[in-house]
Amino acid sequence: MVELRMTSPLALSGVNFAYGEGELRRPVLRDVELSVGAGEIVLLTGPSGSGKTTLLTLIGALRAMQEGSCVVLGKELNGATERDRVRLRRRIGFIFQNHNLLGFLTARQNVAMTLELDRSVSEAERLDRAAQMLGAVGLADHVDKPPSKLFGGQRQRVAVARALVGSPGIVLADEPTAALDKASGQEVVHLLRDLAKSRGVAILMVTHDPRILDIADRIVSMEDGRIVEPLADGAAPR
Repeated sequence: MVELRMTSPLALSGVNFAYGEGELRRPVLRDVELSVGAGEIVLLTGPSGSGKTTLLTLIGALRAMQEGSCVVLGKELNGATERDRVRLRRRIGFIFQNHNLLGFLTARQNVAMTLELDRSVSEAERLDRAAQMLGAVGLADHVDKPPSKLFGGQRQRVAVARALVGSPGIVLADEPTAALDKASGQEVVHLLRDLAKSRGVAILMVTHDPRILDIADRIVSMEDGRIVEPLADGAAPR
């Protein structure tokens, strides 16, 4: 993987991506240009099918690049090997709509799993760091509960703790409030904002939720696989 001098956690230029081949080829991303600075929160909005989630998977090194430049945490993903992408994914925090917690593990164990690939960290230290992060998201009294004993907003708080416990350089969130009520959704995103700002972590969040636009430093809209004119601060997406 090519390592570049890092001026921002995320810089995309001329990114194109398509599914299928030949007559079945379907372009999904077209000449995408986007950057996110350290400590910046960018919301990515737009209609379903506009390419938002595909873009997030490319940035998260979950899918191989096809065309263009995608530099994440100083690493160029165009031409990166699967091994390179796996290594980079360890430095990225992921938050998904359905939290993806393992039901047979406690909240603490779910968070600690993020640290298991770091062999320099003992099991005791992993669990201790997980408990500290759960305390930071307001779940100090729930560390030993399984997901089934937590409410929806609490489960998503565990997902936030899991995303941040490894001190990532960037957090990618895909509709993290979609399954939550208004109060829980706002609690989760404001918590994420406060924790990320205090650590200088960049956040790129895909959302359709107009209730959380106030947390953004910048709102960007996608349409037909392209980034369209950035929305003014606080403006609602069309």
